[in-house]
Amino acid sequence: MPLVKRRFSISCREEECSKLYEIVKDKLPALSHIEFVFTNKGLLIEVYGYESDVKTAWFEIKRTLKALKEAMTPRSDMRKYSVDLITRITRRTFSPELLVEVIKRMGRRAVYVREENSIFSDMPLEEVTKVAESIAEKNAQLAKTCKNTSTRYFLVACTVISGLPVEDVVRISQEIGLLGQDEGKYIVKSDWKRAVDEFYKCYKQIK
Repeated sequence: MPLVKRRFSISCREEECSKLYEIVKDKLPALSHIEFVFTNKGLLIEVYGYESDVKTAWFEIKRTLKALKEAMTPRSDMRKYSVDLITRITRRTFSPELLVEVIKRMGRRAVYVREENSIFSDMPLEEVTKVAESIAEKNAQLAKTCKNTSTRYFLVACTVISGLPVEDVVRISQEIGLLGQDEGKYIVKSDWKRAVDEFYKCYKQIK
């Protein structure tokens, strides 16, 4: 397979260019050479490698840029964040539905559109990614102690929203009758979303 050299010119604003560079620089295929040059018109990318790898790199760059432009261009006060983009930024997996429920309970608007695999929210991208990272971290921490997914979602949401340690969230939840145990594992006693609302209402009264 022949080696080829290509130069791609990307039209983007300074913030978009910087974010694009951060996301794709470590995620492109193994190329013999790649160079990013910031210009007053955007970003100049020079690549050298096998033709198939160069095509893959260009596809990845275009896909990431499209998602970034959607995320950073407001439509009204809601922005579109593809789940793929958030995953690539955080390098963690998470439940989009859980992320949306947490964002809403933090006083922001959010909705997950499954057909587009995207989240629409008025929360800035940097804050969305921080919440997603926290959700992924707590989800991994609670994986072995919860009876089912609903219980894990309940504890993750309450921990992220309140900022309390998991141990305190568990204690409060048990005290107010939201959380029980089954075969040595925690289990939420009602719909996890309603339980989150009940927990947070109680938490605001005692904090």
